[in-house]
Amino acid sequence: MAPPRVFPSLQQAILRAHPMRAATMMSMQHLESADADVVTGFQERRLRALVRWAAVASPFYRDWFRRNGVDPRAIRTLDDLGSLPLIERSALVAHPERFRAYPSRLMWQAHSSGTSGRAVTVYRTPGSSIYEACALDRQRRWYGLPAGMRRITLGNSDFAADHPDDPVESVPGARQLLISSYHLTPTTLPTIMSAVRAFRPDVVDGWPSSIAVLAALLHDRGERLPLRAILTSSEMMRDDQRALMRHVFGGPIVDHYGQTERAAFAATCEKGSYHLFPDYGIVETIPVPGVPDRWEIVGTPLHNWGFPVLRYRTGDRVGPAPAGPCECGRTFPRLGSLDGRVEDRFVTADGRPLPLPSIVLDDVTGVREIQIAQRAPGRFEVRVAPGAGYDAAHVENTLRRNVDRYFGPGQDLTIVAVGAVPRTAAGKLRTAVVEDDLREPMDLSSS
Repeated sequence: MAPPRVFPSLQQAILRAHPMRAATMMSMQHLESADADVVTGFQERRLRALVRWAAVASPFYRDWFRRNGVDPRAIRTLDDLGSLPLIERSALVAHPERFRAYPSRLMWQAHSSGTSGRAVTVYRTPGSSIYEACALDRQRRWYGLPAGMRRITLGNSDFAADHPDDPVESVPGARQLLISSYHLTPTTLPTIMSAVRAFRPDVVDGWPSSIAVLAALLHDRGERLPLRAILTSSEMMRDDQRALMRHVFGGPIVDHYGQTERAAFAATCEKGSYHLFPDYGIVETIPVPGVPDRWEIVGTPLHNWGFPVLRYRTGDRVGPAPAGPCECGRTFPRLGSLDGRVEDRFVTADGRPLPLPSIVLDDVTGVREIQIAQRAPGRFEVRVAPGAGYDAAHVENTLRRNVDRYFGPGQDLTIVAVGAVPRTAAGKLRTAVVEDDLREPMDLSSS
């Protein structure tokens, strides 16, 4: 008999009942209606405490303050942030354990290749996870969505990879129905939709590319699934995806921006603006050399005491912030347009679409850069630039295991060691690319 599994969504349900949650929500509600001086005061109090804690408990910061002769008590205001070093992504690729301020057994580990093709390792405390859940609850309240809403979720879930013959599974006690993003086909759609309609969902949430695949299948059958909202994250959306999802599901698109490192958080309001959450983290923007009107987001999270990372360079680029206040009336700062992850859709050997294919790279360690390319349906090439601690056999085993789990058996995978992964004309590294035109545009003109 297989051992019982702990669902990430069930873990979230447990965190929602944690005693810290009520106090965190009260603090967030207070700051949401506070003026700028009150918000700044909150940030600076948290910053002072976090810096002093990191200087004692984190090996990286303990060494940095001693080596540079900086008194952590001198970091008191937002203006003092510039005295601290910028943290490159490579630091979390090579030596994440040096940032830990709690024992690893008291935290959860997470990995991501993000948009840069370099797999980072981070640690999250229960308090940090509660803060993340409360930030999401705050945004959903803006849209009138209840905390106990019934969700169908498309995204990375272990059951999708480990149970390829079972594309749908209910999460006990979580009011959530998981749908495998990797097994959305015309053949499986009747089974999926029978379970969905019996479940009576309020919202759909997951990767935009996954939700768009489900929407396309329903559209092709002339069906719609009216919902209260479409909850999205992790990817930028194309205009055709937005139009298709709104057409099929009807509700507003409720999107949020964040990172595996949880350094900064922004969420859309009812008027379509992305608002930064200043109580979640302090956000700086630094110019991108040679690229006019683009700034890199630098985040100092204020909630993860077990893994303090101050002034973290996210690698995410943003345009100018909109001028003037938002029509929604909230005073939280607005974020400009993001240059985020937009991945081509991959196709398996048997014709199944594969949303967010870079998921197979996320737990690959010991590499500086990594990219997966589709050369033909079911034929993939992974380009790996070795880094510190690179183990070729381990990397190959990890990649082949992930491709089998997520894409399904029968795929052709080649792994190539390179000095550096090729960049786009704009100098960006894309983690997943299609090198043949395998995509067809969706035509909604007849709908």
